Amino acid sequence: MEHKRWQRLKDVFNRALELDPEMRAAFLDETCAGDSELRAEVESLLHSHQDADDFMEQPACESAPELPADDQSDRFLGCRLGPYLVERKLGEGGMGVVYLAEDTRLGRAVAIKVLSPEHSSDARHRERLKREARVAATLAHPAIATVFALEEHEGDLFIVSEYVRGHTLLEELTAGPLAISVLLEICVEVARALSAAHAHGVIHRDLKPENVIRTPEGAIKILDFGLARFQTGRHINTTNTTRLTGAGTFLGTPAYASPEQLLGLEVDFRSDIFSFGVMLYELATGIHPFAAPDSITTIARILEAEPSPLTRFRPILPAELDQIARRCLHKTPGARYSSSHGLVADLEKLQKRLDEMQAQQQPIPNPDVAAPGRLHPKWWWQFHQAVIGFLYYAMLYPMWKVKQTTPGGWGALLFFMCVAAVAVAANLRFHLWFTSGFYAAELADQRRHVAGLVRGADILFVSLLLMGAVAIHGVSTPYTTLLIAVAVGSLCAFLLIEPTTTRAAFGTRG
Repeated sequence: MEHKRWQRLKDVFNRALELDPEMRAAFLDETCAGDSELRAEVESLLHSHQDADDFMEQPACESAPELPADDQSDRFLGCRLGPYLVERKLGEGGMGVVYLAEDTRLGRAVAIKVLSPEHSSDARHRERLKREARVAATLAHPAIATVFALEEHEGDLFIVSEYVRGHTLLEELTAGPLAISVLLEICVEVARALSAAHAHGVIHRDLKPENVIRTPEGAIKILDFGLARFQTGRHINTTNTTRLTGAGTFLGTPAYASPEQLLGLEVDFRSDIFSFGVMLYELATGIHPFAAPDSITTIARILEAEPSPLTRFRPILPAELDQIARRCLHKTPGARYSSSHGLVADLEKLQKRLDEMQAQQQPIPNPDVAAPGRLHPKWWWQFHQAVIGFLYYAMLYPMWKVKQTTPGGWGALLFFMCVAAVAVAANLRFHLWFTSGFYAAELADQRRHVAGLVRGADILFVSLLLMGAVAIHGVSTPYTTLLIAVAVGSLCAFLLIEPTTTRAAFGTRG
């Protein structure tokens, strides 16, 4: 879709969104007169907005073994569904709840997906659950969770599938972007699984980090084919696979959906490739390529914005990986990979090249991995932030002495300006230190947002120390020496030391 078309769509959509729901039809009648395609696109976006206030859905899988059991009022907990003894809830998605259960016949753990209470008697949702089981059952690949059975017990329809231990890729991202070797291993396995699914005519339609698990052994499993469907025109037995989504209707997770999927248009395997590109970008940088404060702005960016190169956030990444991501993220399906096999081939080629470099003892610089016996580079960056923050606050005492010994109001002015500089420079460093430990996925964004403020406060702080040294030089030689020494040391720290620790930890200077 051309840029002007996107702008027109966005403008009409935003104006319609500001109106009360009962007034939108009249507005669209007037605004979209003679352009039925534009009206259908706007109505599709309005529909997805209504259903997607929280577009980061909980995956239907176990994401953390230590999750507490849910409210004991859950009627399935501790009960039997035929031969399956339900032990605890693992997760909950848009239409179903997933439980850990024991297959008492075989003595093994399984995952059971049951329709949510509000959907259990709905014919369309029951058919969708049946279709999920049929679709997943057609696939036999080590990176796709296996479906064992579709069963019904006392009116409750449920899918019995492989129980996968491990963490979702979303949880992996909490520690920051993945190491290059791990990133490529994951991407190659996911791409191979998608290729296998596409070869059987299956489109996932909801690929995202929450729906991919990495086991303790490092194996990859794609879960949740609840929105999957067979691609039109495939020679596959589609008996009872009636289309459950009307034309122009959006289903999925907007943040990972392709432009054509968001607009409710017909999709094929290239929609999954776009979702794969979003996931690859996020795993490589720790940043969503179209991230925005709310789902509507995210949708608008997917429709019209071009993501920044991967190397802007991690210069250490190979240029070939950026090319692969950008090809996956083309707005136009025809500009993406013409087959999933092509995507797999490019990823495998890059992985092979990097492996050969390592085999030739030309190691790839990787800021994500510490050398054996050494502290992780990120630890040194965190240590630097904390030490500088405490040092800045400690220097308020000698600046207080400057205030006391400098006649007139100049001493007070220097002191209070120093307080302001320290409050900005030290507190923002403490903020980054805290974010790096508890919200690592947000660290890159936070560093970019505060970089200018921190640098300006650093320069002001050093300038004030030097002015304080000049003001007190005839009164106290020890304090004069201390102020000059700390000023010079601070200058070296933020001009030389900090860029080095940042580059070692993140592969960037800022």
